[in-house]
Amino acid sequence: MKINYTWKHLDRSEAAEKYADEKLERVTKFVQKIVSCEVSFEAIHGEISSNLKLHADGNNFNAHNQDKDVYVCIDGLEDKILSQVSKHHDKKSQH
Repeated sequence: MKINYTWKHLDRSEAAEKYADEKLERVTKFVQKIVSCEVSFEAIHGEISSNLKLHADGNNFNAHNQDKDVYVCIDGLEDKILSQVSKHHDKKSQH
């Protein structure tokens, strides 16, 4: 899965991007076709705001998290997006 990263008011961290790649790879269990995946990080008043936009299987999924640590933000994004995608997968499999 190819993920596009955007860093605003923060230095780019390859370690954080690699960590996010590993964490978000779990999403592929629930979706068939991923069109695009974008993750953005922005420093706002000493905290890091993170957003994830995923376009897969003809649907758009969005997640937002805010914390002082970028890795905690990534973990929060993973939890939220997996919840959304798994609910969608369950609904789709029932039909």
